[in-house]
Amino acid sequence: MPEEIIYRNATKADLIRIAEIFMAAFPESINHYVGHPIAPLLLADIFAICLDSEPGAFFAAEIDGRAAGYIFAPACFERIPRTAVLHGHIFRIFLKWVMGRYNLGLRPVRIAIKNWMQLLAESRRKESACNARILSIAVDPEYQGRHIGSKLLLTGLNYLKSLKIKQVRLEVRPENAPAVHLYEKFGFKAKGRTHDTQGDWLIMLKDNV
Repeated sequence: MPEEIIYRNATKADLIRIAEIFMAAFPESINHYVGHPIAPLLLADIFAICLDSEPGAFFAAEIDGRAAGYIFAPACFERIPRTAVLHGHIFRIFLKWVMGRYNLGLRPVRIAIKNWMQLLAESRRKESACNARILSIAVDPEYQGRHIGSKLLLTGLNYLKSLKIKQVRLEVRPENAPAVHLYEKFGFKAKGRTHDTQGDWLIMLKDNV
């Protein structure tokens, strides 16, 4: 008998597990930034900023008492950097980095800052401006193929619809064909491209009505 899948709001207790899911789902991103395996602490601290900025936008798919997938679908993308600064997250992350808690050198920090600034600048371009996002979604490879990603995406879109959000944006690597196909199935349409140090992003928009 298949395990029951519970879709619920994510909590702080889920963040280490969510970081592990991200690392398992996107090993190429970890390799690009760091070049070696890392502990999930840094990613968990970054996801803590997301959770703090808009708790209602963060959902987890739970199987046997632990997260098997997640989605973060904020209605206000620009609230995230404000939360990072005003709530002290950046200061605490900096202290942990200086103290060696993340086991990271300067290069990954430079890459992350450059890419984040690029993302912020791109988000303000008139032709693709949209504050509501599907900012991050992933399913543990162990549980892929069970439509968890589809249900998480629907959960995120329904959350945004409940807030009367009319348009939603996401970015996806164009070579990630399964993800592009999923988003197209839900009505997202390609509206342009942007890039970061890892390569191109396909910008997709959806009218959420």
